[in-house]
Amino acid sequence: MSILTRIRWSAAPVSRLHAIAPVSRSIVQQPIWTSWRRNNIHSSAQRNTEKETSEKDQSTVATSAADEEETEEGPPSEDEIQAAAYDFPWLYNGSNHMSRIPHYPYAKAPKVWALLGFIPQSIQYMICKSACERMLRNNTSPEYFPDQFLQGAGLAIHQMLPLLSTNTDRDQLAHMMTQELYDRFESELERQEKLKSDVSIKLAAVHDGAVKDVWVLLGPKLKSGTSRGFIRWRWQSLTVALRAATDQMSSRDQVAQMMMEGVQFKVDVEFDASIDYSIKSNITGNEVISDFTRRPLLVRFETPFFEPAEQMVASRSMSRPHEAPIDWHWRVSDIDYLLEEDFIERRIKEDRKDEEHAQREMEM
Repeated sequence: MSILTRIRWSAAPVSRLHAIAPVSRSIVQQPIWTSWRRNNIHSSAQRNTEKETSEKDQSTVATSAADEEETEEGPPSEDEIQAAAYDFPWLYNGSNHMSRIPHYPYAKAPKVWALLGFIPQSIQYMICKSACERMLRNNTSPEYFPDQFLQGAGLAIHQMLPLLSTNTDRDQLAHMMTQELYDRFESELERQEKLKSDVSIKLAAVHDGAVKDVWVLLGPKLKSGTSRGFIRWRWQSLTVALRAATDQMSSRDQVAQMMMEGVQFKVDVEFDASIDYSIKSNITGNEVISDFTRRPLLVRFETPFFEPAEQMVASRSMSRPHEAPIDWHWRVSDIDYLLEEDFIERRIKEDRKDEEHAQREMEM
């Protein structure tokens, strides 16, 4: 069940999010498959027995050599422990920066939407944000978004942030995150555990929260904006992918039908949060990082890609058509622009290629 929509009925709507206390969450257990090798296999053929014995001896020698090599390496140095701690992808008071992207470079309107060029970027941003919020609200309900959505978002981060510590339930963390974000944190947590360091992230309080951006993808999901027969345009927080047939471009109904081939929503929520963050080395016994600070915490939640778009409302009851669907399976896809920082550089290059490709496709 979605980490957000599962609690949408819990309280009356509020205009903003205020001081949400932690709540418990049932842990979704994943099956753990183990493998083993059978020993003491009796064989009637003596040569097979000798072969197995020889292989076991070689394995024992290899294991002993590996143990000796590990012993020779010794424990990690204090410099290695500190370097790994400072590399852990979490912002805190004392890190190089408190915001990875201080001023977000929203995509400008493509040339085909030339009339938008006469409108100041700040007004374009407000127009696009309002349109994206309206699309999300119309496909859930005015009660659900943004008020109940923010309540669910606050509860979700109370459950998730402690799981970003070492020696916690990774299965539960994987259930709440997208695969890409989980892989990033999981590898970093493993690195700390190998160095015998304990990472601890505790959310002391959420003082407030507000929707910062709503991102919408309309149309088929393309691996590349230069796919043959398709065009892709980005504008502010809206991405539109269409089939490039020029005869269809003259019909608004046909364009609308193409955009409904698929849809995905992403919502950036900016929390005003107090966070207790520390990394302690069990080898030196020292706290490498110890920080308790109140700061903005930006968390991105995203839906699955619904294909076709009608799938996003498929679970609505016919007797209660205005009720928000309960199976959107929102997941956390980014924290403090950790992944977005790399994506922006790729996006700027892709936008140039998409523009050139769209021009060629429309001329064909």
